[in-house]
Amino acid sequence: MAGATDELSAWLDAAVDPFVACDANEQVRVINSAAERLLGWKRAELLGQPVSRLFPQRLHEYAGRSLLRYLLSRRDSLGGRATRVLARRKDGVEILVELTVGASRQGADERIVINFRRLHEVIDTVSEPVEHLLHPRTDAAPEHSGNGDSLYRVVVENAPLGIFHFDTTPVITACNDLFVRIIGTPKRILVGLNLFSIRDEHIMRCVRETLAGQGSDYEGEYRSVTSGKATPVHVRFAACYDEQGRVEGGVGIVEDITERRRTEHERDESLAQLSTLFRTAPIGLGFLDTDLRYVRVNDMLADINGSPPEAHTGRHPRDVLGPLGDSVERLMRRVLETGKSTEKRSTTTQELGMPGPIRHLAGSFYPVRAADDRVLGVGVLIEDITDSKLADEERGRLYHEAQEAIRVRDDFLSIASHELKTPLTPLSLRLATLERRMERGEHVDPSTLRHARQHLLRITGLINDLLDASRIEAGRLALHPEATRLDSLVEHVLQAMDGHRGAHVVHYDKPEQPVLVRADPYRLEQVIANLVENAFKYSPDGGTIRVELRSRGELAVLSVTDPGIGIPPDQQKLLFDRYFRARNVSSRSYGGLGLGLYISRDIVERHGGRIWVESEVGRGSTFHVALPLLTGATTQPPVEQPDRHVH
Repeated sequence: MAGATDELSAWLDAAVDPFVACDANEQVRVINSAAERLLGWKRAELLGQPVSRLFPQRLHEYAGRSLLRYLLSRRDSLGGRATRVLARRKDGVEILVELTVGASRQGADERIVINFRRLHEVIDTVSEPVEHLLHPRTDAAPEHSGNGDSLYRVVVENAPLGIFHFDTTPVITACNDLFVRIIGTPKRILVGLNLFSIRDEHIMRCVRETLAGQGSDYEGEYRSVTSGKATPVHVRFAACYDEQGRVEGGVGIVEDITERRRTEHERDESLAQLSTLFRTAPIGLGFLDTDLRYVRVNDMLADINGSPPEAHTGRHPRDVLGPLGDSVERLMRRVLETGKSTEKRSTTTQELGMPGPIRHLAGSFYPVRAADDRVLGVGVLIEDITDSKLADEERGRLYHEAQEAIRVRDDFLSIASHELKTPLTPLSLRLATLERRMERGEHVDPSTLRHARQHLLRITGLINDLLDASRIEAGRLALHPEATRLDSLVEHVLQAMDGHRGAHVVHYDKPEQPVLVRADPYRLEQVIANLVENAFKYSPDGGTIRVELRSRGELAVLSVTDPGIGIPPDQQKLLFDRYFRARNVSSRSYGGLGLGLYISRDIVERHGGRIWVESEVGRGSTFHVALPLLTGATTQPPVEQPDRHVH
């Protein structure tokens, strides 16, 4: 028995036509090699599987029966002729075949035999069979017969575009399923629809031109008469001719351009955005072709070049920029020849000979390439870096100022520690001496106490200066103004400082009349004492310090002149700043914290006055203080104050 089965299998595999046999349950029992090749299935994959897997889903049933049972019922009427049906390959591709169906035995032993013969391969699927016996025609298209008509229907149904046919009425007589899906209206409504009833002037014009033998195109939105769906479409109309060459109707090839419209809209939006970005970019942008003619420039580059954008188009840089354009063209030519960019070339409008305020520019030139790497021209990018340059310079200035502030702070800390230690050491020694003598019951020299007290006063003065500077910074330095005789106050200060003058000679040029001002006597005394102490400090021993007080117009002017070391001109405007010491002053040779003049300026200005200096290095200095007189009654002209040193 096994030998007979093997012999039968060998006969079937040798057969040219594809052959499939199934049982009463329509499950595959036999498949030959030709059927495997045609349908793409392996024998082991199909054995025991429903034979319906070899056909599209829509053909599994017809008129309440399976496809095989329907064809078996038609066997007598067909008279052994083959039926054209679409079969389904394993990869999903549908192919047009001719098949004959036969059966043997009955009941559970029934065997159904199917012979295939391939006719045509279909690239896409269709939604209904081609063979009219399986699905009667629902449209009004004229009946045709023959292999050519079947192939035509296959092409139409599987075309990637919607297709419809209309007669001269013009009524739609046939259409494919893709057209139905695009339009969104059932086929039973579309077939028999008069195109003129759509009442779209553009469609009606296209139909008229088509029936007149002329092709035409329509593009617009078609709105479904049933669902209201609006679909952007492009329709190509073409005339159809009969055998005598007469127009018998037309065909419309319909493309759903929804995606194209969306793409075009996105493209237009992108181009608009790019155009806006290009035009309004805060840097100069331009493009020149391979002949180095401007194709396009934005507003910023046009402004930098000094010509409107439209004045650039089609012109060379030398035509727009003048002599400067020759060097620009040489750079661009090098970019075209080498294919390498030239980046961040810095220059200024002054160097380029451009009028107007000086601007700093950074220019880059780069090759612009197509997708195939062809060089299309030269791109230009010019950046105005003036603000960046100024910012860098400002950062540098602030950095140097910060460094200077750090230096001043360090100098101040060094000087402050030195100044505080200087009186503390002798004070400690003198107190220790007093302690020993008192323990031994010895006589205490009053000078020892006096010197100790002087050192203590010096420390107190340094601390008071620091406190006053802190109060000034916080805006809390209190004044208690009252009517004050400035001439008497000056005389009092000078008398109190007799013990500090050393070998110096003080000459006070006292005014003939009392000088009245409204001021805080304690604070003005602080200013006068500071100026006289500085005169002592920076003058050689034996030098004469001249103090003068005069009324000048509505002002009382106090001047303190010393024959000291003088102050460099560039240092004089900084002299009244906190912690400042002129560069020709040694902290070891000349004590102090650099706060006296800073405090004095604040006190004077808060009294409504001014303080300034006149000095020459090596020839001494004169400090002036001008304060408003209390009465303002005077016949003398107002004092002249040099502007460059007034604070």
